[in-house]
Amino acid sequence: MTSKFQSFPGMEDILPGEIEKWQWVEEKARVFFEAGGFKELRTPVLEPTELFVRSIGQASDIVHKEMFSFKDRGERDMTMRPEMTASVARAVLEKGLLKTTKSLRLYYIGPMFRAERPQAGRKRQFHQIGAEIVNEGAHADFEIISLVYRFLQYAGLKLLTLNLNDLGEEEDRAKVREALLAYFSREKARLCKDCQWRLEKNVLRVFDCKVHGCQPVIEKAPWEDFFPLSERFGALTKKLEADGIPFQVNRRLVRGLDYYNGVVFEITAEGLGAQNAVAGGGRYDHLYQDLGGNATPCTGFSIGMERLLTALESQSPGIFEALTARKVYIAPLEETPALLRFCREKAVALREAGIKIESCAGIFSLSQHLKKANQAGLRYMMIAGPEELQKEKVVVKDLEKREQVEVGNEQVVSHFKKEMGLC
Repeated sequence: MTSKFQSFPGMEDILPGEIEKWQWVEEKARVFFEAGGFKELRTPVLEPTELFVRSIGQASDIVHKEMFSFKDRGERDMTMRPEMTASVARAVLEKGLLKTTKSLRLYYIGPMFRAERPQAGRKRQFHQIGAEIVNEGAHADFEIISLVYRFLQYAGLKLLTLNLNDLGEEEDRAKVREALLAYFSREKARLCKDCQWRLEKNVLRVFDCKVHGCQPVIEKAPWEDFFPLSERFGALTKKLEADGIPFQVNRRLVRGLDYYNGVVFEITAEGLGAQNAVAGGGRYDHLYQDLGGNATPCTGFSIGMERLLTALESQSPGIFEALTARKVYIAPLEETPALLRFCREKAVALREAGIKIESCAGIFSLSQHLKKANQAGLRYMMIAGPEELQKEKVVVKDLEKREQVEVGNEQVVSHFKKEMGLC
């Protein structure tokens, strides 16, 4: 059976069997970030187009050619969010979140949208996990980099590379832009048409170019001649060294958003091919002021979920096998209200304990249940019929060991947690 409707290219369904991996990573993020005092924030998918034009920058590739923008029925310019930091800033300013607290630590999980050509590592609808430290100074740079690096390790990534650069403060950036403009203008004939356009709008965006012919010119940009690394950057690298976080300085790293100043960073992972950046971020001290608020020092990062999942499976092929091992097949043997209610209550209790549930509606034959559990590749079953209900016990079957035991109703959850190593 085929459907005459199909999803748009670069916007993919996440189906059962795959979604469990996403839920696993999302739960890892919630545990890790909330343990560090971060609180979750959710914002609308649609925002005013001007929010992103003012924050990301007219000359950025995102605004210039990648946003999904349109007019709504009220003739307002709307955009499906291409990134989250601007939306977080809008929410903080609109809701006055800094009126009741000195600073904020926020994290988010959700879909973003960019009108790119779909390819490996790049989707039109993609998903990010990110965090922002709002209204804290230079000390937060180390905290945010340590947070994302340690989270990626906590999630299971091993082969990581942290790249750092220093874009300087606003007064430095003016000198940097002037020097870069002079350098790239001399090489203008060797640059692509997009880069020639970027020269007029924002010369830093030349570093976003992926055109092969532009790379020799970009590689030779003499950063150290007009902007040596700052003392603040040096203090950050000393903290990273003391914390055992390896890094390399990449003077061509500018990130693709205009609101960054000071420290910017990117983390790459092996197992992703050419598009190997799994996370990135940096300091942005002027965004809130640009959006109508007060000067607010901030720093943050985002992680590409699709790339993170790909890297995890590439580096550790069996990493998600535990998701199947921590699932119980519930097998009721009769269609009586009391028995079905009992099985549902046990399923809820197991799910609350972090154990996934599988069941098949309308099946009450033990042989059929066994067939379904084996087809799903599951190890554990909980079997309950009228006799078990009367005895206030269930049968727990280990399909791998081909063993079964009777377990009291009140011990079902603790029994499975022990078997699965969850306690």
